This record gives sequence, structure tokens and C-alpha cells, in this order.
Amino acid sequence: MKLAIALRTCDSVLNYWNIKRVVKATKSEIVLTCLHSLLKSIALSKHSIKFSIHDDNSSSHTIEQMAKMCTKFNVSVDFYNCDKLKNFVSQYNWIKEQDCEYLYCVEDDYLHRQNAIDSMVDMCDYMKDFFPGEYAIHPFNNPHRYNSFDMLYPSYIIKGKDQYWRSSFHSTHTFFISKKSFDDYDNIMKFQSYAWPSLEATEDKTINNIWKEQRVRLLNPLNSLSFHLADETQEDKLTNWQEVWKENLI
Repeated sequence: MKLAIALRTCDSVLNYWNIKRVVKATKSEIVLTCLHSLLKSIALSKHSIKFSIHDDNSSSHTIEQMAKMCTKFNVSVDFYNCDKLKNFVSQYNWIKEQDCEYLYCVEDDYLHRQNAIDSMVDMCDYMKDFFPGEYAIHPFNNPHRYNSFDMLYPSYIIKGKDQYWRSSFHSTHTFFISKKSFDDYDNIMKFQSYAWPSLEATEDKTINNIWKEQRVRLLNPLNSLSFHLADETQEDKLTNWQEVWKENLI
């Protein structure tokens, strides 16, 4: 099966929320460690994968290290040096040109388990047989979604190949989806890419509208396949994410 994975990177800004992350590390260390984990998952995949990096003014050190890691894992990469705040547009334009069954849009602060890529493919394929339709995956079971009663909503719980999953209506701009569904919602995909980082391009005003419409059903793994290294509200204290970080630390 043909997949396309498009990663957006930037080591010049620690975060856009001006709050502490769950790891004490520079943005370069976060970018490189998360990339290392993603490349592991790509290298172990049984699928044919095209990979691209869309970088927004990272340091020469970070760029050199990214290239070395791709070589280490024997992963070919299309690398784009983007103008400031234009890597989202670059990612969108690259994806539109790809001939693939599935694609994965991913941000640079997501730490992946080794089985992440193939597990997402397997679950989408399983669901198409179990209950035909279009599916997408946000690979992180975000604890932020359990923080208060008013943030909870009913979900379907589905037994997958090797773990349980829940239906959801919320993701970030990191999501796994079929190329067909991406193209079907080109108006939203294009808008969020060109409008970012304005407040009009937040997830609740863009990508989450797709999941709420339910023509494409979003799933989260209950045992996260990737961890968002954002603020403490998104730290999953019921998992071993710190071990995954240490295994990949650059």
C-alpha cells in the first residue's frame, strides 16, 4: 500500500502558547527526538512510503541532523526550506501531488511508538470491513479531553487488532486519513494551511468540523501510538511515554 507522510518542523519557536512543555529540552532536541521516533516507525513499516519535511527556518545544525537521521534509517526524503510561517502551505501543496491510499500529516512535537504507522493503516482497513465508510486517526489519546465533565461526550469503543479504540470529534493538525477524504475536504484542508497561524485556522474552526460531520469518522487509540509533547494538560501520566522519549533522545 502507498502512503505519504508530511512532517512540518520549526526549531526557532519553542511553542506558540508561551507555556512550559512536558519535557525540559530545546525545540531542536524535541524536533530531532520526535523525528527519530517517526523514522523508526517508517523504517519498520511494510508499506511503500513517500516522506517529506517542510521546515520553517530551523538552524543549520537541526537541518543537518535531520538529513543524517533519514540517511541512517535509509528513508528517502523530499526536503523543503520554507519561508517563515509557510511550511503548512508547503505541506498541503506536496500532499495534493501525491498518489497514495493514505496520508499522515504530522507536527514536529509528536513522539511515536515503533508500531504507529502500520497500526493506523491496519485499523483503518479493519474498520472499512467492520463498518464500511471513511475513517481517520488522531494517534494520541489526549488526557486533556478527560480533564472535566463538560469536555466528555459519548464514544463508541471498538476492539481493534491489538488494542481498543474510541470514536472522537477532536484532533490537532496531526492526523492520518485517506487521500480520498483529504481531497473530499479540500476546502478545509486548504483553508487551514493558508490561514495558519491565525485564530481562524484553529482546529475547532477547521479540521474538527470534518469529524463532527461524520462523513469521515475519527478514531483515537486508547493506548496512544504517539504522544504530544505539549503542555502539562496533555501529559499522559498513565503511560510510559518517558521511556519512549529516552529511547529516541538525540
